Amino acid sequence: MAINHPDIFQRPLLRRMLLPLIAFILLLLTVDTHGAMLYKNYVVRYDRGWDILCDPYQVQQGDWVLKIFRQKGELAHADFREFLGIFERLNPHVKDIDRIRPGQVVDIPLKKLAQGALPGQASGVVTIPVVMISSPREIIEKHTRSYTIQRGDTVSKLIANRFGGRYGNTTYSQGLALFKAANPHIKDVNRIYAGQKIYMPDPSIREQSWYSALFDEAGNLVEKMADGAETESGEPQPQPTVRAGSELATPQPESEKTGPAAEAASAIGGRLLDKGTYFFPMKQGKDFELDLSRHPMIDLLNGSKVILTTQDRVMNVDLPLIQSYWENVKVVKVPDEATSQDILEAVFSAFSSEASTNRLAFDDGGINISISAKWIRTEPSVDGRVPRHSCITPITSDSERTHDAIVRYLDQNDIVIKELLSGAPEATRPPLHMEVTKHIDGIDGSSQKALIESFATLMGFNYSPNTSISFPYAGIQVQALSNLLSFGNGREILIDFGNLYGDAVNAIRDTGLEILQINLDAEPLEIIQRLMKTAGMAYTASPVFYGANRSPEFNTAISVSGILIPMENGENRLFTDRKIPELIRLFLRDRGIRLIRIEGTARG
Repeated sequence: MAINHPDIFQRPLLRRMLLPLIAFILLLLTVDTHGAMLYKNYVVRYDRGWDILCDPYQVQQGDWVLKIFRQKGELAHADFREFLGIFERLNPHVKDIDRIRPGQVVDIPLKKLAQGALPGQASGVVTIPVVMISSPREIIEKHTRSYTIQRGDTVSKLIANRFGGRYGNTTYSQGLALFKAANPHIKDVNRIYAGQKIYMPDPSIREQSWYSALFDEAGNLVEKMADGAETESGEPQPQPTVRAGSELATPQPESEKTGPAAEAASAIGGRLLDKGTYFFPMKQGKDFELDLSRHPMIDLLNGSKVILTTQDRVMNVDLPLIQSYWENVKVVKVPDEATSQDILEAVFSAFSSEASTNRLAFDDGGINISISAKWIRTEPSVDGRVPRHSCITPITSDSERTHDAIVRYLDQNDIVIKELLSGAPEATRPPLHMEVTKHIDGIDGSSQKALIESFATLMGFNYSPNTSISFPYAGIQVQALSNLLSFGNGREILIDFGNLYGDAVNAIRDTGLEILQINLDAEPLEIIQRLMKTAGMAYTASPVFYGANRSPEFNTAISVSGILIPMENGENRLFTDRKIPELIRLFLRDRGIRLIRIEGTARG
């Protein structure tokens, strides 16, 4: 789609749509107890691992996608293509974004949401207060222009010419309602006179995000906005932020095909064609006609096609002949009553000559991700830059499904987890119902001494810096200062930061007291690991967690750079000096892991 308005990309991403969210926080702090909130509904949709804040919108005459994007939120040039792609995926009923039709309902993507960013986000619908007013008239007055009546003017002409719409349609009716609210001194709109001063509604009010909330379901101007709820003190407060999803009219997806062939097609990112006739072009003569009801076909995104058959011939043509004639067509023979797994086995065998793997791996800061699946299919992206990988694995029960947070995290990294439960449709990914904890426990890693002291405090150890010690050396008793760490299990050690050396160290050890010498360049995790080893306590360095409760053979392994320490009370503490992605933190928390960040380090 050609973009002829580069000026719209000069401002930050979706700045105008962020303002209501900022206003939401400010209004909670500065609410006028005599006013009322004007609320607007937004929907939360799922796309490639993200919750997307969307504005449901009914296409009007003269609309086009770029125009709607300009009205709803200003996109930076680098982000426009991404959000246009999100729009296409969220609105599959829009077959051509250059040809949207009046009356169509579309979801306009506004912002990517982190987990728990908005109250009630998991419900799929959030209600955000966008402006504080005492009454609708107050805000209407701010969106009017003064005008002096000329000879021959009528209210209907003025509204049609200056506000828009034709007599009787929705735009005109709303304009008339706004006109009456802005001109309460005019008792009869059919009786105006030349020279009279009036106030006309400004058409720009229609572009405000809260505009539709000015009218009730019957199209009449509301007399009073949503009032605040009474608290025990008797003061009104802002009202709820969540409403039922059924209140919004959103487009319903087309009915999906079911059955083993449909499951297999969905798993590899294709679509099943099982009705009608498909015509394959021939170099000479008539096109080859494929009866899809007898021989269904999977149409893949890269243009390849897979014909499914239970016979040795397709439309009286031998299978090898068909495959030799069209390079992008594969024919696979499957057994009668084939399961989705049978079909996938046959399909992947047909593509066995292509480079393939059943493992993927990548690093993301402090974590290493390794994915193993029964089948992995890679498809190039639309722009040809970032491929998408579909990792397909059969499972035997719902309890074996990969944790939702890991599925979302991998989806954000262009890896799609698809788990086939025989006879069950592929599970959709609703918004996660777990809120991410914003606060993360931390210990001071700004220096080696601060690290040991804060680590000991958190673990319940007794740390005594600059403790006087005495030991025999060359026939005399020597007094020195060191740092004593008691682990509570009867074991004590001295922590030395380079003050003791040579024979003095051996002399102290001869007394039965262990010394842990810390090198100047020792990293925080190395220090913690040596402390635990010296104490004789259990720990795991760089622990590995599995995304699903099933065999590691076909699973997602998450290795975290850190030290995992099991506590006597059953708690597991994971110390790390890396920034862990939010969804991985959520997964770890759900696995009973308390994440503790070492702060103030070079990596922090």
